[in-house]
Amino acid sequence: MKKDCYVSIKDDFVEAEFIGIYQYSKVVNASPMIGGHPGGMIAYPVAIIKLHGKFKEVDPSKITMKQ
Repeated sequence: MKKDCYVSIKDDFVEAEFIGIYQYSKVVNASPMIGGHPGGMIAYPVAIIKLHGKFKEVDPSKITMKQ
C-alpha cells in the first residue's frame, strides 16, 4: 500500500494513503419554529484517506503530505 500522507489523530501522526479531496453537501430543511432557520444547503470540503484497509473521511487540515 502506498503511504503518501500523515493524518493527525489524537495528537499523533499516522501514515495513510491519500485518495482525494471532495465536497460534502447536505440539504437542511427549514425549522418549524417561528423565527427558525429558513433551510438551505451546507457544503464543505472533506479529505478521503485509506487507513488500515478502510476509507475514512477527515478534515483536510488534519493531513500533512509526505515530501
